[in-house]
Amino acid sequence: MIGRLKLSHPVVGISEAMPHPSIESSITFFYTHDLEISAQFYEDVLGLKLWLDQGSCRIYRVSGDGYVGLCQSSETKTPPTEKQSNVIFTLVTQ
Repeated sequence: MIGRLKLSHPVVGISEAMPHPSIESSITFFYTHDLEISAQFYEDVLGLKLWLDQGSCRIYRVSGDGYVGLCQSSETKTPPTEKQSNVIFTLVTQ
């Protein structure tokens, strides 16, 4: 058991039992304190086109299969510490 994920087979040799997933694209998410100002910068200054608006997150196409997402940070969350990451990297598979 790793964290809360229970594996049906040991981690050692797992690549032999499972084929590698086909990665279609990637999205890197960044938290922002002001989604509107950040979105305006990405659209007006960088010229990125909005690909998907999820309300509190907006995703922009950067290149063929690469995307960047901006997410409104919550006012109720504890601000990140030095040990926490402000970036979420997502691999999109089938």
